Amino acid sequence: MGFPKKINYNWAVGFPGGIASANPRRSAIPGSLGFRAGAGGVSVGAFGWVQADGVTVLNKPVATEAPTGFVLCDQTGLITEYLGESTMTLLDGWNVQLMTGGDYFAVATTAATAGQAVYASTTDGTLTTGAAGTVPDGTVATGFVVTQGGAIGATIIISGAVAPISGSNE
Repeated sequence: MGFPKKINYNWAVGFPGGIASANPRRSAIPGSLGFRAGAGGVSVGAFGWVQADGVTVLNKPVATEAPTGFVLCDQTGLITEYLGESTMTLLDGWNVQLMTGGDYFAVATTAATAGQAVYASTTDGTLTTGAAGTVPDGTVATGFVVTQGGAIGATIIISGAVAPISGSNE
């Protein structure tokens, strides 16, 4: 996707990687160096994995494991001449925010229905949806679910738990 070349007459529902609600959110906590996009960059609105060095993030895992989080689109005002034709990719070395809980806009490679589980491709971090517990080939479970569905390629909303799944804070 290069520089926009059309005008929409209606507002978009949301954009991939965007925050979809005012509900609480949770992010992965980086070390002192933060999280940085690795070689080739990191796609926004997809899932990302922190690599073995604890800093580098890619849209593919070190091993077949759950992703560290959903790549948030939180950098604004970055259109400069050298980035004018850029895509939804955080360039090598840029900060990456990985979200582990909350509500986010996303696009799936499958039709999505509310209540379905969200799976991440181990090739590029893109989203696939399906029944919980039926992990499609080439994907891993993310812990996120579809809360607002849509057709293939349409903007949907995914949600992840914001409280610890086990234990109690009482």
